[in-house]
Amino acid sequence: MTVVSTTDERALVRALLAEHAVAGAEFFGRFVNDSRYFDNSAFDSRAATPVLVDVLPRLTDPAVIETVALHLKNPAARPKAFGALHAAFLEWGTASRGRVGWQLGEALVNAAPLREAPVLIDIVTDPRYGVNRQQVVLGLPRFRRALDTERALRELIHDPEVAQQAMYALRRVVGPQLTVDALEGVRRAHPDTVLERQARHEIRKINRALRRQDVAGADQDAVREPETASA
Repeated sequence: MTVVSTTDERALVRALLAEHAVAGAEFFGRFVNDSRYFDNSAFDSRAATPVLVDVLPRLTDPAVIETVALHLKNPAARPKAFGALHAAFLEWGTASRGRVGWQLGEALVNAAPLREAPVLIDIVTDPRYGVNRQQVVLGLPRFRRALDTERALRELIHDPEVAQQAMYALRRVVGPQLTVDALEGVRRAHPDTVLERQARHEIRKINRALRRQDVAGADQDAVREPETASA
């Protein structure tokens, strides 16, 4: 792991953004979740993207790297930020303290073009990255047509660090019924464990959703029958 610099890297990034005339450079790192109580940030993430992509490989402060990753989740970062985010994740993805690896993972999968699916599969199936893989796993349904996506998800529903995310993603890739079948396999393979409880919970949720669909379908059929009869 790179030694953290004593340089004020947050100030350095702000100065670079100002130098490139990025609007709201002084608001770098400010994120507003509820504009009812706080003014929206004036930071122009789209215009800042090239500067942040360029500076990311030079940063060593995990807090600043995390902030850059958060800003690079904007749509303009796809795919131009992928290379820098991938390199940063390979370096910081094993970090067990803080959220830098987790945030880099989310930004990485958001920025990834479809052709980079194999890179993401390599990451999610590498246990060294631990829970920092979670957001990458959640993003895999966008790559459902890639050769190994379904296979990887079927393996990951047995991985305690990412199982919950993999269960959700698998449902989006193969549909509810095949997911239930796979989760029944998890229950059998991991009795009396957190994995077994997670699988049971997801099975219940899927079955409830399927029952609601059946009821809705029956109601629609009941409405159509009188119309057909009257015709």
